[in-house]
Amino acid sequence: MKSRFSPACSGVVLLAVAGSAFAEHTTLDGMTVTATRSSQSALEQPVSIGYKKSDEIKLDNAATQKELLNSISGVRITQTGSSIGHMTSIRLPSNTGPYYLFLQDSIPVQSSGFFNHNGLAYTNFSSAGSVEVMKGAGTALYGSDAVAATINVLSVPAFEDEGFKASAETGSDGFRRYGVTGGVEINDHSNVSTTISHAESDGWRDHTEYDRQEFAVKYVNDINDDNTIKLGLTVNKTVAEMAGSLIGEDAFKHDTESVGNVEDAIASGIDIERKFDFARFNMEWNHVLTDNIELNSIAYIRSNRNRYIATWENNLPQNDSEENTVGLLLKANMDFGRVRNISGVDFEFTRSSREYTQLFDFVPSGFGSAVAAGTIYDYDVNYRAFAPYSRVEIQLSDKFKLGAGLRYDINSFEYTNNLADGQYAASSYSRASSDNDPTFNHLSPKLDLAYQMSATQTMYARYANGFRIPQASRLYSLRTNNIDFSLDEEITDTFEIGYKWQSDRHEFSGAIYYLVIDDTIVRRENGAGDRYYVNGNETTHKGIELSLASKLTDELTSKVAFSYSKHEFKDDDDFGDNEQSQAPNDVANVRLIYSPKAVMGLTAMVEWEHVGSSWMDDDNTKKYDGYDVGNIKVRYDVTKQLSLHARINNITDELYAESATISYGSERYTPGAPRQAFVGFDYKL
Repeated sequence: MKSRFSPACSGVVLLAVAGSAFAEHTTLDGMTVTATRSSQSALEQPVSIGYKKSDEIKLDNAATQKELLNSISGVRITQTGSSIGHMTSIRLPSNTGPYYLFLQDSIPVQSSGFFNHNGLAYTNFSSAGSVEVMKGAGTALYGSDAVAATINVLSVPAFEDEGFKASAETGSDGFRRYGVTGGVEINDHSNVSTTISHAESDGWRDHTEYDRQEFAVKYVNDINDDNTIKLGLTVNKTVAEMAGSLIGEDAFKHDTESVGNVEDAIASGIDIERKFDFARFNMEWNHVLTDNIELNSIAYIRSNRNRYIATWENNLPQNDSEENTVGLLLKANMDFGRVRNISGVDFEFTRSSREYTQLFDFVPSGFGSAVAAGTIYDYDVNYRAFAPYSRVEIQLSDKFKLGAGLRYDINSFEYTNNLADGQYAASSYSRASSDNDPTFNHLSPKLDLAYQMSATQTMYARYANGFRIPQASRLYSLRTNNIDFSLDEEITDTFEIGYKWQSDRHEFSGAIYYLVIDDTIVRRENGAGDRYYVNGNETTHKGIELSLASKLTDELTSKVAFSYSKHEFKDDDDFGDNEQSQAPNDVANVRLIYSPKAVMGLTAMVEWEHVGSSWMDDDNTKKYDGYDVGNIKVRYDVTKQLSLHARINNITDELYAESATISYGSERYTPGAPRQAFVGFDYKL
């Protein structure tokens, strides 16, 4: 049993901090940048956007992606067995598919053809200044993968205030985190800022130790009133041990901290780890051409590497994939009073490689086929993306605004197989031939109408067509069941109506959506239990998202996020009209934030997280009941230089599952973390 802070010790720590603590009251700030890559009031935008600003993020002090995002309406991030790995559920069931576009400072962190469902690990999420989630199909600025949501992790502003801040934190299960953030003014028109952090943990489960570093540096130069140059370098690196699934409900309830179904492999010496490496350099030029026209260009080079043992496959193959990318984003903002136009073009070229290796001879004891030791896949792919787009907004009257957008995407793959074509040994793995070079073209129309009921209220209706191309791994990492099958892109249609209201003390947002995905790429299993992918029929996704932030008093703020959704197959060959698995109908997050005037500098928050029941498989044979978890977080600004913070996650020590599925003929659980406590400080140097 791993050592953790005891509940009594955790409570004493929080009470000690709360007894002399304080923080700024949470404020409501409705400016976002994701929809158009320029700052705009969320109230004015005919799209559902959830966001968190710096004061709330400081209180959360997130160590995982879900701590940063799960308080936003309709957002559910689940952590996987590697602690830093994750899956995303926004307007879709929890899944590993490329339905989400992940951005760091409005620039994609990965290419569409090489989606990694752990992509938020490529962002500097634990040192974020703010975060925005644009739900539903993206605006005309975004193409493939921006189907269900676009998540934009934004850095601390380049020059918030001069000087540097050091931070340190410790907590349960050997958690330690250290960092330095700050900036200096070079002269009257330029500055530089940097963020450095290191986090490590022994892990609360066996074999879940991890180590992570984040680094970012930014340079901003306001050359004159018409020209600004920004340079940025972002680097992060993660090494995380991976635990497996707990097989069966009894193991989930009574052997929660065990490594699960990979115990024998670890004992045999297999290095079961997940390693993420990310680096990006970007240069941005903003130029005011005339009083009505502003030009923006972003050039970037990026490197991604993803190494892991595929613990979800019984034969535990090893993956090593790498992508090196150059990209260019060009955009023009044209504002002519009642008519506004945003037009641009995106370019990207990615050179990738993948090696998939069987480290030992595998003979199945149940499901799956035998796999001989050796290299299963070894291939290279060149990927090119080109997409012009345009969006027009017309102010029809003082109350009505009409918006329309078009985007045309061209995505092409050029594949080279470095091994013999066809079946690998006697296994179900198969290698595609080198003449498989598909191109996917798609025109995405968008249309919206906004009705400004008053200066503080807006209603809107929106239609957005979207798509997502197959990943390179789906095109070229084949199985014998679909060696001659070529996947088509998925086509999506999103219909949405929404209402927004902002006042000095309240901010409300509500949206009702209906999403149809045609030619859904679905997973099948052959007679031996091996998985492969084909285009299926339609899936439908419908729901409601509600969020309300209120300053109840000068000392008390509440934040409520709620969503209800239903996700179904439609005439599927295997699943008929069943509900999809891993899709809780109801998800809620409630926060009460208290900043007493009697104790200047203190902010304390209690939080309730609710996740409803969900099917464990697409055959709808069994449901997981869901869970409720409570958290407490406190921050105290002792002086202008020194701040203390503390938090207890899962205060009732609830036993719950991040994911609960039926796969390979057995129930599989990924347990959520037990009660954990953390304390730390920030000190301005």
